[in-house]
Amino acid sequence: MYTKSIFELLLESGKLISSEIELEKVVQRATDLATEMAGAEFGAFFYDVTNAAGESFMLYTISGVSREAFSKFPMPRNTKIFDPTFTARGTVRYDDVTEQPQYGQNPPYDGMPKGHLPVKSYLAVPVVSPVTKEPIGGLFFGHSQPKVFTEQSQKLVEGIAIQAAIAMTNAHLFEEKKQTERRLLEQKEQYLSIFNATSDSIIIYDENGFIAEANPSACQIFGYAYAELIGTHASRLFQNPSDFQVLKEIAFSGRQYRGTNTRIRKDGTLFEADFKGSRFLFRGKPHVMSAVKDITWGKQTEEALQKTRDFAQLISNISPVVLWMTNAEGQTIYINQTWTDWTGGTQESHLDQGWLNGVEPEDRTKTQEAFLQAFAARKVFTADFRIRRRDGEVRWCSTHGSPYFGQDGTFGGFVGSLSDITERKLAEEKLESQNVLINTIMGTTLQALFLMDDRQICTYMNPAAEQMTGYTLEEVQGKPLHYYIHHTRPDGSHYPMEECAINCALPSRNQTRGEEVFVRKDGSFVPVAFIASPIIENGVPKGTVIEARDTTEEKKIQQALRNKEKETLALLEQKVKERTAELEKRNYELLQFASVASHDLKEPVRKITLFSKLLTEKLQPSLDARTLRQLDTITSSAQRMTRLIDDLLNFSRLSQNRLSFEPVDLNAVLGQIAEDLEVLIQEKGACVHWDPLPTVEGIPLQLGQVFQNLISNSLKFCPEGRKPLVTIKTEEISENGEKSYRILYQDNGIGFDPEQAEKIFEIFFRLHSRDQYEGTGVGLAIVKKIVEMHQGSIKATAVRHQGARFELVFPRPR
Repeated sequence: MYTKSIFELLLESGKLISSEIELEKVVQRATDLATEMAGAEFGAFFYDVTNAAGESFMLYTISGVSREAFSKFPMPRNTKIFDPTFTARGTVRYDDVTEQPQYGQNPPYDGMPKGHLPVKSYLAVPVVSPVTKEPIGGLFFGHSQPKVFTEQSQKLVEGIAIQAAIAMTNAHLFEEKKQTERRLLEQKEQYLSIFNATSDSIIIYDENGFIAEANPSACQIFGYAYAELIGTHASRLFQNPSDFQVLKEIAFSGRQYRGTNTRIRKDGTLFEADFKGSRFLFRGKPHVMSAVKDITWGKQTEEALQKTRDFAQLISNISPVVLWMTNAEGQTIYINQTWTDWTGGTQESHLDQGWLNGVEPEDRTKTQEAFLQAFAARKVFTADFRIRRRDGEVRWCSTHGSPYFGQDGTFGGFVGSLSDITERKLAEEKLESQNVLINTIMGTTLQALFLMDDRQICTYMNPAAEQMTGYTLEEVQGKPLHYYIHHTRPDGSHYPMEECAINCALPSRNQTRGEEVFVRKDGSFVPVAFIASPIIENGVPKGTVIEARDTTEEKKIQQALRNKEKETLALLEQKVKERTAELEKRNYELLQFASVASHDLKEPVRKITLFSKLLTEKLQPSLDARTLRQLDTITSSAQRMTRLIDDLLNFSRLSQNRLSFEPVDLNAVLGQIAEDLEVLIQEKGACVHWDPLPTVEGIPLQLGQVFQNLISNSLKFCPEGRKPLVTIKTEEISENGEKSYRILYQDNGIGFDPEQAEKIFEIFFRLHSRDQYEGTGVGLAIVKKIVEMHQGSIKATAVRHQGARFELVFPRPR
């Protein structure tokens, strides 16, 4: 039947099976090879596995037929047919299994179940662990014809079973190796995080004293950049470099050193340091790790010092897994060196029950009882307990053990492993504490809080959210939150999820906030102010946190305030109208009074002027010079009084004019003024020059009055012997986004003191006496009032005896 020897076939099959390292592929390849070599129509491999929780269950592979041929039947039990294989009592081979007396003696079946593959020839070989000698599964083969399996095919399958057992053991070891590597990588990352996060300076230097590594705190404490520290000699950090040489020799002799001394920073400043150092392997070579704490301003707490010592020890000691084994009586017959490295003593002192001495007294009895119960029941043993290391540190450990059996099926004892889980315990305790705190906060806050996952499914809502919506967490959890509390707008229209700002927070990866209206369970609406914050972990969107606040009362208060504001505004408008009407009435009365008063005042003044002139003309030949001067004084005073009355009347009428603005060309205005003052300009020998001026909105007569008053003042207030010079320029400016024209008026007159720049615009203010310069003190007051009526502004600057400068600003027409 075979052209090759059994040895050659097994050698080839061994190569094929051992080429796989994944358990499922190993089992499938062994099943396929054994089915082919046995000449079976179909074959199966049923084997036991144990998950991370210590639970055992059975898996299987199929060869020769589809997996569905077995999937509708339950897993095989330890029946009289299967029991010899599953208990590893030996190989079973039948020419016709249906003729065996034990066949069909397993209720509820009297034979093969309906739909089962037809089996006559039957071959089953146990697969036994080469280490524990306990059964780990079985290879089963069938053929619809009798007498198919021979002694040679049996030997081939038995050889494959041994190879499969070895390959499965290797696969288990490979998986354990990967898990150990993952744990070591996690520990390395933890140590690196501690290294970078500690507030103490950590520096690693080699046998020659050169720095190979430094943490951020070292850079901060000594004042160097990272690149400056790496490769420099560590003695550079000591006030006395010889101190470093002594400490380095102590460390490389295998001893730890610690103490206090003075260190020096990059900038030359000194500080007192508490230090500790020890030798350890770094990048495969001996190095020294030195921890330094700045104690210039006082000693740190004992807890911080202990943290530094713990950290140094964590960096120096990376622990592998502890392995242990007992005999059939429960006595420990093996425990590896790692346990003694942790707890001290010798390996012999920890045999039998001696290992319990390493367990903390509070956990010792409980741990021993748990082991004895599992041992008696031959069940998987798991326990967490604390140990005290040889340096006195208490650590949490977790052990896992399983029973093993000899080749003859006899119980041999337990074998297991033990690992350090202190970090996991601390993390669990911290997480539990944080969860308690978070649950307390979320349970007591008055703000409604919701959590959604990346599919917008509700995962949590706090009591305040339940009260707001009327739903319980059980009613909404695991369902789309939007379609429970946010599905409809207040007008009754459907609210699509994709238009909802809350649900856009996670896709956009941006926090959203605003106001919305939620729908309660009873169908009523509640206005809310919300903040939706996306949860992003390592760049991956995970969910959304929603905070919502019921704004019903706020809306009521806001509406009440708006109503109150409207009432107040209406009342204020009424008061303004009443006051405006009253002011207009009084202004009209004042205007009437001013007109009547000016007429009544001017009439006697006119008569005084007239009769004074008549008297002067009639009596001039007979009057002396003094009397004539007195009559001239009466006449000039009456004329000044007339001008003053006219100026006051003009000033009072400015505020009464109904403003009706029109475009005014300032060039035309100045041209008319120059023509009106032509005689005076020629008498003074004056020069009035202006650059092209803009067109503004205003009242032509009033704007003419502005420039006529300014030019008249410039002609009047000019020193004797100086020819008046007036220049007018313009420029376009922009203030607060509004464009305007600035007109610069400059003369060369007598000027004024800078502190008088504001007073000159006050009515009746005079800089000079009447015998020096004529005037009523009203002209510039009129100028300022007209400019302001045109929504403009004016300001003056000057230096005494060097002329005056006026800046007029008018808005640009729109």
